[in-house]
Amino acid sequence: MSYPIRENLEVVSDYAGKWIRCSRCSHVFCRLGEDWKKRCKRRTFPPTKAGLLMNNLVGTYLLEKLYCPSCGALLDSDMVEETLDARSNG
Repeated sequence: MSYPIRENLEVVSDYAGKWIRCSRCSHVFCRLGEDWKKRCKRRTFPPTKAGLLMNNLVGTYLLEKLYCPSCGALLDSDMVEETLDARSNG
């Protein structure tokens, strides 16, 4: 049995429990209740990649996108504070 939790992510049940996986390629990220975001491919971009109106965020925030490491499906996008760690993921 499976049910969606967001675009391109679903929860599936089997004899061993419930898992979060990519709904496009069935890549399993983790058990339900664990942080699936830790197992994603991350890329960061200048905030203007989200649109020119984000120009005032340059130098403070980055656009972070999370992808399935198996098939590359986009799973999440968010603005994150710009830090040395965040810049190195891009």
